[in-house]
Amino acid sequence: MPDQIEEVKRKLDIVEVVSSYFPLQKSGKNYKAVCPFHSEKTPSFMVSPQLQIFKCFGCGEGGDVISFYGKMEGVAFGEALKEMAKRAGVKLISRKESPQEQQQEKIHGINRLAADYFHFLITEHKIGSVAKDFLKSRGVKEETIEEFSLGYAPSSWDSLGRYLLKKGYSLTDILQSGLAVRKEGGRGYFDFFRGRVMFPLRSSLGKVAGFAGRTLGDDQPKYINTVDTPVFEKGRYLFNLDLAKTEIKKKKEVILVEGEMDALVLFQEGIRNVVATKGTALGSFQIGTLAKFARRLVICFDRDAAGWEATKKGLLLAQSVGMEVAAVLLPEGKDPDEAVLVDRAAFEKLVNSAPPLFDFYLDSALSRSDPATPSGKKAVAAEILPVLKSLANEVEKAAYLARLAEALKIEEDVLWRQLEKEEPLEAGGSPSPAVSLPPRAPASKKELYLLALIFALPAERVPPVVRRITDGDLTDLRLAAIIPALRNYLKSTRRFRLENFSAKLDENFREALQEAVLAPFLGELSAPQLEEEFGLALQSVKLARLQRERKELVSQIRGAEKGKDALGVRRLQKELLKLNEKIELIQIHHGNNA
Repeated sequence: MPDQIEEVKRKLDIVEVVSSYFPLQKSGKNYKAVCPFHSEKTPSFMVSPQLQIFKCFGCGEGGDVISFYGKMEGVAFGEALKEMAKRAGVKLISRKESPQEQQQEKIHGINRLAADYFHFLITEHKIGSVAKDFLKSRGVKEETIEEFSLGYAPSSWDSLGRYLLKKGYSLTDILQSGLAVRKEGGRGYFDFFRGRVMFPLRSSLGKVAGFAGRTLGDDQPKYINTVDTPVFEKGRYLFNLDLAKTEIKKKKEVILVEGEMDALVLFQEGIRNVVATKGTALGSFQIGTLAKFARRLVICFDRDAAGWEATKKGLLLAQSVGMEVAAVLLPEGKDPDEAVLVDRAAFEKLVNSAPPLFDFYLDSALSRSDPATPSGKKAVAAEILPVLKSLANEVEKAAYLARLAEALKIEEDVLWRQLEKEEPLEAGGSPSPAVSLPPRAPASKKELYLLALIFALPAERVPPVVRRITDGDLTDLRLAAIIPALRNYLKSTRRFRLENFSAKLDENFREALQEAVLAPFLGELSAPQLEEEFGLALQSVKLARLQRERKELVSQIRGAEKGKDALGVRRLQKELLKLNEKIELIQIHHGNNA
């Protein structure tokens, strides 16, 4: 199996696979992009075509083409390997699944069986007629019930649990799937979903990961969802993505609605690029998923102000990663599914002409605060400036700021100064800064930069620059170990090949090598510029080493003075004098080249 895994990776190009999800930008020998796995504005996600790996220097995610696919699609390694093997044309010999994969597969099996059970009740059993009548009253057709495998969870306390137990699943597994809950005190259980229309929640690969259940009346909560399980995480899920993603890719546009009912009715009526959030909050993973497929995000919630406010950070994040975000305001009292059933053409017109998110929030802010008063101006600016801060395009930002200045009757310069002080609102925590090498970077970062420069150079220039590094220059043990290994490798080969060196390197140090290769420090430098930069970086590293040695010598001199060791003091002072001369020479040379 390890040989087959390597064959899959060898036959796939990680750059091609990553580019199928989002665009990559060339950066020296590597490629870079805004990371899809966390919130950021400056690209720190790097891909190496030489080593066929990726790494984000913001959130730390990294790996090969198989782990990238698994992370993007939210599937375990075994499932990712199967899909990548298909793409590579490699036939896999069956492998033993890990305990985690076995448990995930078991929960998927329970969910699949439960979905069939719920679906049977709504389509074949009289007990489900109440749910079918409810769906028909909401405009849901028979074929839609079939296409989405909708179902009904009966009101009885444990009918699903008993059915699953009869099918051979243990109560422990059923509880872990989230379909049953232990009673207080721990004795007995009851079904989690009761008396609800059931919506199977499928992964992007079509596996039933969990369920949403909707009441048949106005009981609250209207929707409940499967709790987080080994195969389902609410904050990472988008309903209908498995069916909608082909149309989303085609149109480069996604319509985002609040509930499952809205999404399936829109899909039924021919608007097939629609997904629904699980609740109104919108997280960075969901935005990253949508940004893979679409350039334009059209949000279509009802007029409930709380819903818009809850999703605000996610929408601003969508803007910050370069998505065009528009907002549809439906007629008072209408949900998207109702609006489409009344007049699909009118709804599509609203979507196509939806104003940018800025317009929605500006109108909303102006309706709550009087822009004629100082306090009103302050309130509107406080609400709108973070929206502007999140915009990725500077031209768009300037245009909107001019409109804000006009609305508030304030000079643009005043707003620009205030904008500089604002923090952009982002989902999933504060944005990760771009990795860079500041003038007074810690020793390990300087050393990482030095190695990054070596591996960015043309192959024929690697041996001569490596010879300029002496033992003791590097203090980071992971990085220092790479240099003698590199010297030994260069003795045994005529031409340096990074992928061969990586394969021969001890596994304990391979991660440090990958970090150096992918480090997003360099930008677009020519070979002579890289070599010149290497010289400066090496001086900086040597200077840092000598300064550490000087600090240690000064400490030894103080100790000798304290111990009244006159000979030792004189000897150490001579060493210090020589060391200071070396430091002065490097500082002069470094200053002349700065």
